[in-house]
Amino acid sequence: MLDAANFSPPRAIPSRRRTLAAVALFVGVWLYVFPYFASLSNPNENVRLYMTAALVDEGSYEISSIRQRWGWVNDAACVQDALGVLSPCTGVMPQGGERRYYSVKAPLASFLAIPGYVVAKWVHGEELSLRIALWWTRLTSSGIPCAIFLWFFFGYLGTLTRSAFARDVTYVAFTLGSVFLGYAFLLASHSTSAATAFGAFMLLHGARRKKRIGWIAAFFAGALASGTSALEYPCFSVSLALCLYALVAVRPWPRLLAFVVGALLPTLLVMHFQGAAFGNPLSPGHLFVENEAFRSAHEQGFFGADKFHWNAAGQLLFGGRVGLFTTTPFFALALVGLPIAWRRRRLETIVVAFACACLYLTICFMNNWDGGWTIGPRYLVAILPFFAAGSLLGLERITYGRQRLGSALALGLLLASLVAGGLLSIYYPHVPSNVRWPVTTLLPAIMRADLAPHSLLDEVVTGNLAMLPVLAMFVAAVVFAVRGRMRRGAAVGVLLAATLVSARWLSREPDLEETRAVQFVLDTWEPR
Repeated sequence: MLDAANFSPPRAIPSRRRTLAAVALFVGVWLYVFPYFASLSNPNENVRLYMTAALVDEGSYEISSIRQRWGWVNDAACVQDALGVLSPCTGVMPQGGERRYYSVKAPLASFLAIPGYVVAKWVHGEELSLRIALWWTRLTSSGIPCAIFLWFFFGYLGTLTRSAFARDVTYVAFTLGSVFLGYAFLLASHSTSAATAFGAFMLLHGARRKKRIGWIAAFFAGALASGTSALEYPCFSVSLALCLYALVAVRPWPRLLAFVVGALLPTLLVMHFQGAAFGNPLSPGHLFVENEAFRSAHEQGFFGADKFHWNAAGQLLFGGRVGLFTTTPFFALALVGLPIAWRRRRLETIVVAFACACLYLTICFMNNWDGGWTIGPRYLVAILPFFAAGSLLGLERITYGRQRLGSALALGLLLASLVAGGLLSIYYPHVPSNVRWPVTTLLPAIMRADLAPHSLLDEVVTGNLAMLPVLAMFVAAVVFAVRGRMRRGAAVGVLLAATLVSARWLSREPDLEETRAVQFVLDTWEPR
């Protein structure tokens, strides 16, 4: 009998038409809520937008005048310059000194937002509002890059399996059933870092299989690998793993030069920003953060990595709000896929395991590991595509000779993920830290209050009815993924999904803090 772990059949490489349909599922949901503006004035987004505006309008990293235009924003660094000596803004400013304000975030997302901001100014004129600018910059900084990535990601999944069913279910679970969707809506760098990290891995893996890579592909592999940490500082270990992998994957040897040149571009951009803003090209600006509580936290240990937080280790995997496996139960299949990957591609498995483990452990050491108001483990979003690939291998192994069981399990985990990760991403992608189980507290409360994110149908219908097109697209995605197997274990799959989603709801009541946090979201739902 053939061992599915070692079987190497023809791959389920998708047609161009099917790839287009797969990406259209993401784009359709994305565009429908494209006018969406969260009630929260999200500092994670705004400070990046301020830097984009400063780059376009003034050719500078400094956001001081932009703050005067659009108002105070958190997550900013304040640099006190007294006779060329830079220090955090504390106490009374020395005579003759000045204070300058900068974004404290990794800079690449702000640069990717520049085309959107330029278009916004061209369309709306100089009197551009913060909300309209955010509307456009989300598109070029996150939305379009994520859509381009998904085109190649869907095709890559087809090279890993002989099962079109496993490929399609995995793609939908990742795209619409994980918090990748929520962060693709925002001017944040989490989903984009996932795209760059796995984009580099796809190029390098393809090069190692073919034992050859072109100059341009090598250049882009280097730029994507380095760009991952230029988007998210904690992803340095992921960039390191990809660069080490390139030493083995890039052939002929001279093509490594193209990889290095590509990797240098985001690196030099980060160094230039840090040197110009904080006086040290090798150090981010977290020790200059204006918010004293945030700065105090970053001063502990190595930029906030002070000790191993054991509660973080469990919560990042299984917590109701920030758990990787809780927000996307489908990723549990990656545990089955890991030994399969080890038997097929040991070096690639080592690279992926190293990248994922290092990033996970890095976040466990951070004193702000939970990410504040967030959905899912936002600092771990960069490794979600790797979990998706592992889940695909796990699903393929389970369905090998057990199609009824595999169909039921796949459908159940997919539906649970679409609710826990997908719907929450669309409704409210920044859950208060006091809301421990948003799927069973916040999400039902929003629906009972007949609230919904803004959408293309705002002038026609609002509230729960406005979400019917999203529901229709989710149903279309499920049909797309499990076509031909709807009867095989469908009832069991639906029962499994309902059990996963409602288990915590039936076992606990929200405490007072959680109830108040949910009420705050309801009271401040409309954009400010």
